Formats: sequence, structure tokens, C-alpha cells
Amino acid sequence: MDATVVTASDWASVITAMTSQISVSTVVAVLATLVTAGIGLVFMWWGVRKAVGSLMKAFRSGRISI
Repeated sequence: MDATVVTASDWASVITAMTSQISVSTVVAVLATLVTAGIGLVFMWWGVRKAVGSLMKAFRSGRISI
């Protein structure tokens, strides 16, 4: 079994391929996607809390109101 040493030149093609895929537009698109997903999650969290609160209030009071 021969052990080979990995040098920086062996990784050069991988690093070049990865860095060539990254651009300003790619970074902006990723950030926009994350912000959009975050806003959606916040609204979903708020809606679930509101629904659970309304349901618990209805159970406690014995009547349903919206």
C-alpha cells in the first residue's frame, strides 16, 4: 500500500472550480432566498401562535370567537 502526499497543487483545480461558481449575483440570490424564507417562517410562527391562542381561549371560555 503506497501512501501519497496531498499537496496544495492537488486541490488547485477543486478550489478554482468552486470559486468560479461564486459571484455577486449568486451571493445576492442566496441572501434574498434566506430573507424570504425567514419572513415566511416568522409569519408561520405568528399564525400558529395566534391559532393555538384562539383555540385555547375558546376551550377556556366555552365558546368560539374569531
